[in-house]
Amino acid sequence: MSFLLTKKCRRPSPAGQPLPAGRPSLAEQTPLAKQEGGFVLLITLVVVLLLTVIIFEIDFQSRADLRAAGNFRDDLSAYYVALSGITGEKAILKDDLTNNGTVDHLGEFWAATAPPFPVGEGDVSGKITDEAGKFNLNSMLDANDQPIPFKRTQLENLFRLLSIDITLVDPIIDWVDRNDQTQSNGAENETYQALQFPYSVKNGPLKTLEEMLYIKGITQEIYQKIAPYLTISTDGKINVNTADTLILQSIDPTSITESIAKDIMKGVPYNDVGKFYTNGLPQGTYKVNLPYTTLFAVRSDIYLIESRGTVRNTRKTIRAIWNRSTKQYLYFRVE
Repeated sequence: MSFLLTKKCRRPSPAGQPLPAGRPSLAEQTPLAKQEGGFVLLITLVVVLLLTVIIFEIDFQSRADLRAAGNFRDDLSAYYVALSGITGEKAILKDDLTNNGTVDHLGEFWAATAPPFPVGEGDVSGKITDEAGKFNLNSMLDANDQPIPFKRTQLENLFRLLSIDITLVDPIIDWVDRNDQTQSNGAENETYQALQFPYSVKNGPLKTLEEMLYIKGITQEIYQKIAPYLTISTDGKINVNTADTLILQSIDPTSITESIAKDIMKGVPYNDVGKFYTNGLPQGTYKVNLPYTTLFAVRSDIYLIESRGTVRNTRKTIRAIWNRSTKQYLYFRVE
């Protein structure tokens, strides 16, 4: 018994368990050892935090890459869906040229707006518009680079019908003519060079209709209002079978009121210009010294083709101006 009392025993641990041999208890540890243990714990927490941040960053980047890849896939798919619409509409125009090429009017199949049609994983819709039913800004000048009076008056009439300032016709003429003579309310190079961000006047035909936005006084609002009635791609003759009522009224607003313009459209299709001139127009309309055959037509070769492709939440719109006789694009834009 005395042996048991005199034998050295290890100090029990705080939890009642013996400590490993040679390792001091917390109470026996030095302050330096305590600091080292706290530092190790801090390092461990920092490492865990960094690993967590890295994992979240990798996850976020992976998700972002997947979304970007999905958006690219849908964007490309929507483009090709829209392009398929352009191809289909070109085929419709080709068929019309083959079977009904002498007269073009709004009662033909090509003039109908195509409802959404399923293509692959998306759908396509579109429409075809006859550019010859519009007023051509590049046809306003004669061989001597002077404004054709009838054309100038018709554009002024169109502006007036749309409640647009008719003095804006002058800077349009100055933009497309090849001389430096300024119209009464026009603008030549000195006007554009005096701007904060100067540029030169075109002094030549418009290459795209959007180029009008460079012309003095043509704001975005005015452009959006007038653009549906204008073109730059035709020979200047207006197809009376596809012209809007405002275009018909602009020929002579005094003689051709809105109701008369609608009556003229009821006579469509006119098989030749002479029939339109004698039976369509009111008596006394269009008194100018120009053959009406140089101003009006009953067919067209230039068409605006619009096609919209939709794949999931992505849309692509293609606007193309197509010459169906020469089979050439005059304009092609993807939006």
